[in-house]
Amino acid sequence: MGRGNNSQRVQMDADQSGSQWGSWLMGLFVGAVGGAAVAYLTAPKSGSEMRDTLQRSTQDVPERLSEIVDDSLDLYASFLNYAQLSLEEQTTRFKRAIAAGKLAAAKKREEIELGGSAQLPFQHR
Repeated sequence: MGRGNNSQRVQMDADQSGSQWGSWLMGLFVGAVGGAAVAYLTAPKSGSEMRDTLQRSTQDVPERLSEIVDDSLDLYASFLNYAQLSLEEQTTRFKRAIAAGKLAAAKKREEIELGGSAQLPFQHR
């Protein structure tokens, strides 16, 4: 019962994370376009020079956008790889902790079954 809630929460967190990345990328794009527009409008050039510069710049936009998308996808893949490795490490730690707890419980159970006050051969007091 609790397991279903956890998987739903993880899915919701993943959805929100994806939404945050999309918002971040959109903000990056809008900021870059706005910054370019302000730079071009405040540049000390004549109208024909400005038009030539704008035309060359707009021709470079698809290439630059492609680079940004590729870099973003690489970053996303790196993040997923890191998250997977981190999850595997935490899972291993958790399994070791469970095994240690089971061993401690078995030792305690054996101690109780032997009478509680009996000292086991491997114990030193």
